[in-house]
Amino acid sequence: MSTTTPEQLRQLMDDATRRLVAQGVDVGPRVQGMPGVVEMRRRRLGDEDRIDQAGYLTLVQGDDGLLDWQVDAGPSPYPTRRTGRRGLFDAQPIDQVAFRPVAGSQVSTFLTKLDQGFNARYGLFDLDGQRVDTIVPSGRVLLIVHGTFSKCDAIVGQLQGIPDGSGRHLLAAARGHYDQVLLFEHPTLAVGPVLNALDLSRAFAGSTAQVDVVCHSRGGLVVRWWLEVLSRQFAPGARVVFCGSPLMGTALASPYRLRTALKLLTNMASAMHGVAELASLVVPMFSVIQGLMTLVASSTAMLSRTPIADVTAASVPGVAAMSRFGPDGTDFITGNYELEKLGFGWTTAPEGYFAVSTNFETEDPGWEFWRHFRKENIADAATDVIFSGENDLVVDTDSMTRMAVGTRITEPSRVLAYGTNPVVHHLNYFSQRRTVEFIRTSLGF
Repeated sequence: MSTTTPEQLRQLMDDATRRLVAQGVDVGPRVQGMPGVVEMRRRRLGDEDRIDQAGYLTLVQGDDGLLDWQVDAGPSPYPTRRTGRRGLFDAQPIDQVAFRPVAGSQVSTFLTKLDQGFNARYGLFDLDGQRVDTIVPSGRVLLIVHGTFSKCDAIVGQLQGIPDGSGRHLLAAARGHYDQVLLFEHPTLAVGPVLNALDLSRAFAGSTAQVDVVCHSRGGLVVRWWLEVLSRQFAPGARVVFCGSPLMGTALASPYRLRTALKLLTNMASAMHGVAELASLVVPMFSVIQGLMTLVASSTAMLSRTPIADVTAASVPGVAAMSRFGPDGTDFITGNYELEKLGFGWTTAPEGYFAVSTNFETEDPGWEFWRHFRKENIADAATDVIFSGENDLVVDTDSMTRMAVGTRITEPSRVLAYGTNPVVHHLNYFSQRRTVEFIRTSLGF
C-alpha cells in the first residue's frame, strides 16, 4: 500500500530518530544495516551497542502493503509471532530502532519533550512570529488555534501557499480588520484541551474585545472549553470557524484503538512523503508517532509479560480527551465524560458557530490505505477498523458539526461541506480557496 520506497522509509526513520534524540527523548541508536534488519539480527548486537533494559521497534510492511510497528524483545532473524494480538503481525521488516522503556512518572516528561520537539513555542504570537503578552483591552481580535501534532505556522503556511493568492489576501485583510491577529501555540499531548483553554482564559482575563476564531482539529475543543466554560463572557459576540474539529471527539482517539490509530498515522505519514505541501511535516509527525509507539511498546509482553495495554491511551491526556462521545455505529463508543459534560444542556448550536467538513475518499494508490480502517472492510480479517462511517482520515465527519448527541450545526450557510471527495482531507483544509472564502464570509471581513 505504501508507495514510499524502503530506502525512503529507512531515511525517514533515521531522521525521526535523530530528531527524537535532539529533543532529549531517551531513545537508543537506530539499528544499522538494512537489508538490514535481517543481517543485523543474524550477527546480533555487540555489548557495546546495547542499551540497558532496551526494547526494539521494527517498522514492517504487511502483505496488504500497510506499514506497522513490530515490537521485539531484541534482534532476531524474523519478527516475533504475536498471533491473536490485533495490530502486531508477521511482516517484511523495513528498519529497526532501539529504545528505553518509559514508565510511571517518566511518561509526563516524555510527552512534554514530544510536544516541545514538534512545537517549541508556547503562548500567543502575532503573524510575524513575535510573542504577545498583552491582549488589547477592547476592539476586535482574531485568534488562530492549531490541532494535534501541529502548530499555527502550518495553518498560516497553507494559506500563504494557495496559488491564486486568496490565502495571502485573507491574512492581509485580517491585519486590517482586527486590532490583533493572534496565534495560540500550545502542547497537544501532555495536557488535555481544557488546560490549554485555561491558558487562553488567563491571557484574555483583562480584555473585553470581540473575539473571532479560526481553529483546526483538536483546537476546536480548546476553543469550546474556553468560550463555553472558562470565559463565557466572550461567547455571545464570538464567531468561530471549526475546520475538521472533533466537536464530539474522534474514533481515532478512542483508548482501545490507540494501537491501530498509530498504524493509520504511520501510513498517513508515508503518504505525505510524496505531497509537496505536506512534506515538511513528515519527519516531525513520524517522530511523534515513533515516540508514542515507544510508550505503547513499554507496556507490551516484551517488558511486562502482559498483552498490549490499550489503557496506555489514558496516559496521553491530549489524546484521551478527544475520544469519541455519542453514537458512531458501533458498540465500542461508550462515552467520554469530559465531552459529555461539554455537550450537556445544548439544544441548539450558537449562532456564531460555523463548521468545515469533508469525507475523504480517493483512488490515489498513495492514499488508499484509508480503506483498511473503515467499517465497510470489517469482513477483511487483516483490517483494523477505526471509523464506522465518513471521515477525513482523522476525524469522523459526523463529529465535525455535532455539539451534543442531539445537537449539531445544521444551517447550510454555516457549514462548508466538501462532501465525499478525493482532494480535501484533514491535513489540507487551509490549502483550499473555498475554505478561505468561507472564513471571510463567516467572520465578515
